[in-house]
Amino acid sequence: MQSAKPTPSAHPNSIDRNKAIVWSRYLIDSSDWLLFATKVTYLHADRSYQGLEQPKLVSLSVLTPEGKVVFEALLRAEEMVHNQVIAQHGLEQSVVFNARPFSEIAMQLTRLLEGKQVLCWDLSSVQILFDELCVEYGQPPLVFSGHSLRDEYARFVGEVDAGGKNYKLQELKTNGPSAVAQCRALLDTLYRMASSSQKTNNAETGNLGWTGQFYKPKLSPRDKIKDFLGF
Repeated sequence: MQSAKPTPSAHPNSIDRNKAIVWSRYLIDSSDWLLFATKVTYLHADRSYQGLEQPKLVSLSVLTPEGKVVFEALLRAEEMVHNQVIAQHGLEQSVVFNARPFSEIAMQLTRLLEGKQVLCWDLSSVQILFDELCVEYGQPPLVFSGHSLRDEYARFVGEVDAGGKNYKLQELKTNGPSAVAQCRALLDTLYRMASSSQKTNNAETGNLGWTGQFYKPKLSPRDKIKDFLGF
């Protein structure tokens, strides 16, 4: 006799889950943000480096909230890079052929992101990377303003860590290795959050505050998903 499959545990705090859902819906309704992702491969992962000079291959992409690629680039490496390393970035050959110096990439990003916020999986790690690159290549600081989907998604999922005090960070599941694939995974995760019901089995009784108000997007997540998928 086969044992029954375990039932997933309910979210430990429905208010936190609702906050994450409402956050995703407000973001979808706004138009002042872009998706941004980077991929970094260290060329000598078996060696120990100090400071900012560790050779690395960096690719990045910027997508609109509708999923359109508006910028994709590969940082021109200062040493020979094996084809198998480049292949790990999942880039079109045209992007590889037109690898750019960092000064050009920074200038393009500054123009694209003016007046915009970015949605990254982990914004802090992106900022650290570009702080290092700006110093390494002698460029003015490039400061990003925006959101980390990783933290909101952890609050949405509600899996607690071993200590029981914090939400466990989840992995971003992508369909491909490229930065573009990461951006599309961000968008898919955001829409799955926004289209989820705020009702939970263990909702607290009494006044839920602003999370008890079922925020209605200007255009429903279902309709936006249809537009995004071209239905």
